Amino acid sequence: MTIAAPLTYPRWIALALARALQADDESPRAREAAALQARAEQCLGAEARPWLKPLCVALARWTPPVWAGHTVSSLAEALLEIDAFHEGFDRERFPRPIVRRLLLRPSRMRPLPFALEHLVLPHWPTEADLAAWLGLTLEELDHFAGPARRYREASATPQRPHVSPTPHYRCLLVPKRRGGLRLIEAPLPRLKSIQRQLLDGLLNTLPCHEAAHGFVPGRNVATNAAVHAGQDFVIRFDLRDFFPSIGRARIAAMFRRLGYSDGVVERLTTLCTARTPLPVRERLREGGSIDSDGAKRLASPHLPQGAPTSPALANLCAFPLDLRLDGLAYRFGARYTRYADDLVFSGSATLRRDQREFGAWVQAIVEDEGFRLRHDKTRAMPAGGRQQVTGVVVNAKPNLAREDFDRLKAELHRLGRSSASGTVDPALRSPLLGRLAWARQFLAPSRVEKLQRMFDAIAFDAAR
Repeated sequence: MTIAAPLTYPRWIALALARALQADDESPRAREAAALQARAEQCLGAEARPWLKPLCVALARWTPPVWAGHTVSSLAEALLEIDAFHEGFDRERFPRPIVRRLLLRPSRMRPLPFALEHLVLPHWPTEADLAAWLGLTLEELDHFAGPARRYREASATPQRPHVSPTPHYRCLLVPKRRGGLRLIEAPLPRLKSIQRQLLDGLLNTLPCHEAAHGFVPGRNVATNAAVHAGQDFVIRFDLRDFFPSIGRARIAAMFRRLGYSDGVVERLTTLCTARTPLPVRERLREGGSIDSDGAKRLASPHLPQGAPTSPALANLCAFPLDLRLDGLAYRFGARYTRYADDLVFSGSATLRRDQREFGAWVQAIVEDEGFRLRHDKTRAMPAGGRQQVTGVVVNAKPNLAREDFDRLKAELHRLGRSSASGTVDPALRSPLLGRLAWARQFLAPSRVEKLQRMFDAIAFDAAR
């Protein structure tokens, strides 16, 4: 049941009955028909016995995994789908069902789904357990992930001056190389620390699809490019607004599959999502960086680009997309990888021949999974021209692009000449070492040694 589901009278009865059926249901023989009926009668009274009996007989046929996988809300939804439940509302045969007593059970985690049973996840049966694990009080958890974070956007008035919760993100608009603005939503230090705890303690322990190479320990740009080296044809697609396209419902569903209760799921989802303020959305629209659909996504809770948890959550939520695109690639005899929002396929010459049909399938799957393609960034690269994947040339083997090598060599040469007449700003040292480490993955040893000698010849000012 979603939050927006109307609380009709049958739904209220179903929720109360679901709580009663799940109370003490892990005890021996607690899921047999007689035990289920006894708890149901405690909730609705003995007058409901005639229609509760066939309902409980039907529920007793459920297997243990089905029982264990239900929350109170999902069990109530299941009851609403059973004809025997609706027979209880036949006023000509039975009195109107009334809740006589609410039976409650301690909050608990559900078992992990198939193939994830080996994972050891943090034990958070309740919101208080989550708060304690994060080192917060419940009041502090409310500050970061309470109901106020879900309030609908409104304008302040003299009568209602406080209509929005305390902001926990700083929005930065960074110019793109090819025009437009990139939105970075950076969490403030306290929330950022909480998100890092969630990343290290939970998200990094969860497996993503083998095709995902971005923000995955042990995988990187080099491993992504290596998959497509030496192929006859490479085609690259780009996802539009990747992080904002992953909304609250998708993230909540992921946490729910891990067995957490609805209350804990709400808190986790709120901690990891953000809404972009209206002035920022208007500035992005004025600059042509987003369209109306993009503005709607930003107005809703979404993954903020800039939060520590967002890349890992994006990979986990994109698992169905990766699974389907990997299957499509297999069907066409191709290979598939994804690095953040870059989708790359490679294969034999037959993939080039079938690229129109293949592209149509890719678009259909991407849109069916709730994403969109940027068609202006689609690139088809046959072996006769340069094949470049995430900045790496992959025609024969992963290699640094010639202009990137020349640019780095020229920069080292310029700084070496500058240090001959003085010293060089030491702030340039770390960026240069990073570029050297990047180039070292793809260059021949002789070229690496040459670049290293040029770097060693630079005199950095140790006093600054």
